[in-house]
Amino acid sequence: MSFRRSVSVAVALGLVWGLGCGRVEPTAPTDSTSTRPKPKLPAEKREGRHTFTLKGVVQAVDAAEGEVTIAHEAMPGFMDAMVMPFAIRNKSVLEDVRPGDVVHGPMVVDFRGGSVKNYELTDLTVTGTAPLKKPEATETTSPPMPEPLKVGDVVPDFAVTTQDGATLRLSELRGQVVALTFIYTRCPLPDFCPAVDAKFAELARRISAVSSRAEHVRLLSISFDPKHDTPEVLQAHAKLRGAKPPWSFNVATPEELARVGPLLGLDYYPERDQFAHNLTTAVVDPEGRLARLELGRNWTPTDLSRTILGLIPPKGKP
Repeated sequence: MSFRRSVSVAVALGLVWGLGCGRVEPTAPTDSTSTRPKPKLPAEKREGRHTFTLKGVVQAVDAAEGEVTIAHEAMPGFMDAMVMPFAIRNKSVLEDVRPGDVVHGPMVVDFRGGSVKNYELTDLTVTGTAPLKKPEATETTSPPMPEPLKVGDVVPDFAVTTQDGATLRLSELRGQVVALTFIYTRCPLPDFCPAVDAKFAELARRISAVSSRAEHVRLLSISFDPKHDTPEVLQAHAKLRGAKPPWSFNVATPEELARVGPLLGLDYYPERDQFAHNLTTAVVDPEGRLARLELGRNWTPTDLSRTILGLIPPKGKP
């Protein structure tokens, strides 16, 4: 029986890594000792379009969402081995892809200024099958995440260090509307932290258009990489992104993030000098209650600004 099924597709990076958080340990044809996500940029700065070969094992297929999750080998010069979801534009190709398929295909990557600007998996060929392995319970197995807060729930207080080196607690911002999101400055994937930075830049521009309302709003980008993202690094990153009040960059310790991150939908895992993580953005009302929670990056600055502006208390209201 032949396993070779060539599937021509245009595949973009998935919204969040989902299964790529280290909880799936597939039996993949790889020399890597770990399938936990470790994306990284090449040591040398690349420019233009380059093609790498993706090889791995399909872990999950969501036909309704047009998404396939692949545990792939390292692609030297682009990305370490990881489990990554890919959104497939032509959902019909999923008819020929199923969990356990061993696949390979060209990954076309566009570099600009030494950074990854875009990448697509342009073809998949199924060459065989491999058994899927369920993760074994170990001392390092992550405990189940708590359910995220619901709208109206009080957001627990937590502290961050600002880009100016000061300590700031969420409780200090009572009376203001707070929009916060989680990033790290070294994130190499253009559809993740850089995309969120761009959205917060536009959000800040909209909020700042009227100074009288901007003083009632704080936009916090919070890093989960305290070893690297020092106040000095955050200041430089803020300058690079054009961040001005009410937008600022901050960093939280793992202990602080453990208390509040999962409640706001954050799921991240440090691995070497990079992180596997999802995307989550929250809006906290002036009373410290959750007003909106967005998992992923499908929200728009226009829509989120409407939510924020609608929460600003009338003048003089505490």
